[in-house]
Amino acid sequence: MQLKQLIKWANKYRSGKLDPERNGQFDSLLDELAHLGKAPSQNEINASKLNIWKKIESKGKPKSAGKSVYLVVRKFAAVLLFFAFIGLAVWEMSNLQAEIPMLVKRTDQGMRSTVTLSDGSKVRLNENSSLEFPETFAKELRVVHLNGEAFFDIKPNPEKPFKVVTETSEVTVLGTSFNVNTHFQPEITVTSGRVKVANLKSNEGVELNPGQQAIVNPDQIQVNEVNPDFFIGWHTRKLVFEEETVASVFSILERAYGVSIEVNMPQKEIECVITGAYTGERIETILLGLRHILDFEYQTDISTKTINIDLKNCK
Repeated sequence: MQLKQLIKWANKYRSGKLDPERNGQFDSLLDELAHLGKAPSQNEINASKLNIWKKIESKGKPKSAGKSVYLVVRKFAAVLLFFAFIGLAVWEMSNLQAEIPMLVKRTDQGMRSTVTLSDGSKVRLNENSSLEFPETFAKELRVVHLNGEAFFDIKPNPEKPFKVVTETSEVTVLGTSFNVNTHFQPEITVTSGRVKVANLKSNEGVELNPGQQAIVNPDQIQVNEVNPDFFIGWHTRKLVFEEETVASVFSILERAYGVSIEVNMPQKEIECVITGAYTGERIETILLGLRHILDFEYQTDISTKTINIDLKNCK
């Protein structure tokens, strides 16, 4: 559960504005806290709790309150104790972030870069992207912030989950490889292992396996079965087409090579499909290979990274 969301619910609960379902959940949480007694180990929280009890007792004990009033008093103490927990958590998190130097790696148009993190995990950053990461990870956390697109190859560590935070989502992994792209609709594509994706706006969460992709919309997460190679081709330069449509092939090439491909097609739809494999090839080499299957001419504008294709038909 996100700390900010928990604080938001707590404030609504205290002012009586929390919806009935959440109110019931929060009641259960406070009941659990009310029965903790002196369980919290932090000295500050123990002192705070004792302080709360003294203030409550100084106002006088109910003469015939019974269990119901007793539980209300305990729940009141639990509310204050809950906010003490929240305050300590925020304080510890802010101190933790302040103590660890943060680094930022940025890439410009046409530039890619590989970042090796302090735990040995590697991040391949695509063009027009930025990655914020700590110089060294904290004892309990491995958190980085991404804007743009990157391929992650994460070192396994069950005791310290790895999180990728974007503007709209949070990806949690133990050890796996996956691609995150926030340029358009945020999407997470898994190539190995398993990841959890959380929508920070709707609080929805899903788990992804290899070959699955999550598209994070404002109000939901859409999960699709995909060929991961099509979405990490920019990183691996490995493309395998198995009876792909012409439009799909050009779309995959656009993504893999960071170019814009504008296709002029005849009014009738071209029905042929394309099968083939390309590894480490320049896009010009792939286009020349496709001309054995398709009848087309093309021109390249290097300044705008645009390829104009005049497509006539299948051969």
